[in-house]
Amino acid sequence: MNDWIVTLKTGRFVLLLFFATQAVYLVMLLFTLPHLQQLAGGMKPFDLLPQGYDSNYAISFMEVIGDDGRTFYLTRQIPLDLIYPGLFAITFAAMWLWLLDKIMSPSSVWRWGALLPMLAGFADYIENGLIVAMLTSYPDTSKEVVTAANLFTILKSMATALFFFALLCLVIVIGIQKYANRKV
Repeated sequence: MNDWIVTLKTGRFVLLLFFATQAVYLVMLLFTLPHLQQLAGGMKPFDLLPQGYDSNYAISFMEVIGDDGRTFYLTRQIPLDLIYPGLFAITFAAMWLWLLDKIMSPSSVWRWGALLPMLAGFADYIENGLIVAMLTSYPDTSKEVVTAANLFTILKSMATALFFFALLCLVIVIGIQKYANRKV
């Protein structure tokens, strides 16, 4: 594992990263994404479709939000979503390593779990680039670009869900070990 990420895994630094990550996420979740959904008459923005979407949905969404909505997506949501994936990847990789240190040796194969948030962040960046391509090429958005964006949306969602499941399992194992050690 890279030395730079190992140095980021102190509890205090993980907490600081976590709050920064959640602050950006909350701005998107409470302001930019609901605004896009409102402009779209209730249709969800691409970022809120973990199960994916097809080209008919993508074209309809971009049509409904209009020029102002596409501009808002490009100038408000996308810039935030260029900060978030990196913060997410570093925060949760560091959190994974920090928690793992509580129960396993530094050479444990479980350290590779820190790559899941990195994969999710990478997929999110690719997804964002493809969303930009869709928005800027509208109304001539190709089905291939939509299909690729959809693929990375699903990949991001799967890596994120798998990571949070693994994180929950790790926290449970730590809790069980702490409880068992307390009884001794």
